[in-house]
Amino acid sequence: MKLLGLEIRKIKNDTKYLPLSAYTNSTVFYYSPKMSVGEMLANSTVNACVNIIADAVACLSINVYKKGKNGRERADNLSLAKVLHRNPNFYDTKYSFIQQIMLHLLLKGNAFVFVERNPDYTVRALYPLDPQCVEICMDNEKDVYYKYTVDGRTYKYNSSAVLHIPAIKYNKLRGLSPMEYSTHSAKTGLQLEEYTQNYFDGGIHSKLMVNVPVENKNWNKEDSQKLTEQLLSAYGGKENANKPLILSKGLTAQPININGNSDSQLVENRAFSEKEIAKIFRVPLFMLGSEASKFTNMEQANTNFLQHTLTPWIVRIQEYLDRLLPYELQETHYVEFDTDTMLRADYKSRMDSYVKGLQSGIYTLNQIMDMENLPKVNEPYADKHMMLENYKALGDSSKDGGNKKKGTSDEEE
Repeated sequence: MKLLGLEIRKIKNDTKYLPLSAYTNSTVFYYSPKMSVGEMLANSTVNACVNIIADAVACLSINVYKKGKNGRERADNLSLAKVLHRNPNFYDTKYSFIQQIMLHLLLKGNAFVFVERNPDYTVRALYPLDPQCVEICMDNEKDVYYKYTVDGRTYKYNSSAVLHIPAIKYNKLRGLSPMEYSTHSAKTGLQLEEYTQNYFDGGIHSKLMVNVPVENKNWNKEDSQKLTEQLLSAYGGKENANKPLILSKGLTAQPININGNSDSQLVENRAFSEKEIAKIFRVPLFMLGSEASKFTNMEQANTNFLQHTLTPWIVRIQEYLDRLLPYELQETHYVEFDTDTMLRADYKSRMDSYVKGLQSGIYTLNQIMDMENLPKVNEPYADKHMMLENYKALGDSSKDGGNKKKGTSDEEE
């Protein structure tokens, strides 16, 4: 086909034959130094950020909801809901299970969950797997399977037996953790902590220059080395920091002026490293105790923490947990974390909100009692939605909101 003298050809896109290297052989971030989980957690800022996020998500309850004509309702009778509500497996509670999932995502960039199923293919139990022991593979048909090597044995699982939750994906099946492309910050912070510890353990923090008299012509290299060892053994270390320095044989010593910690900005560098790590995990500095909170109340602080730090992780986990639902229920059911506990205001603000909600017909009295964990009121009116009687519809000019009977005057009414 030619258009305006140009030949136009139709190219057929066939995604079935996508190159395998698009998912398996792509390389990202060449210069990130490898750090083990122990090395990363040895950094106090990384440890604090990871535990703050993991503990906050683990505290939230998880519910399975069903979409209906009158809104949504909880589907607690589903097997997945029972597993997520109580014990995901024999060894873990819901809290410890979600905490492990978050630690795997934050530190290793991947969370792998072995799915044990009932005969009807519903979920029976969920077991977290060590991401360092899992290898993602792809067969000739481009179907994904997993190899799990532990205690010298290798187990092979298909994609339906393992739920894989990646943290950050970049042209790879395997995810990346926030620290995988920013480990320089963690490494620098760890080196600063090690330097600080060595500095205080050293005892003597100034360099000494020992003068040998000119008359001592027999002084050689072995003598200098021996004197150095004697000084370190007698005056080195924090346990010998207050001992007086005694020299013999006419030797004299004087300190050498070198840059101290104030000149090398040790405190400033440690604070900068802390800010960089907090920025990677998007944790507010006031939660690390480094700065004062800029929010007027705790509700605003929790809302900011929930929106900017926790929500991306929560949504990511929710969408992958939805895959555990039976296929025929995935259009009508979904998994969701309950974040209302994080957004609870102070007592006075909650009571004012309840009063407005009750008067506007948003809440019933027993719904308010449930939200405050109080016993229900055993009266019929407690389960009814109520509204002030003098409310009327917009555009209605009648005094009674358009409820006056036809053929009656105001006095008769």
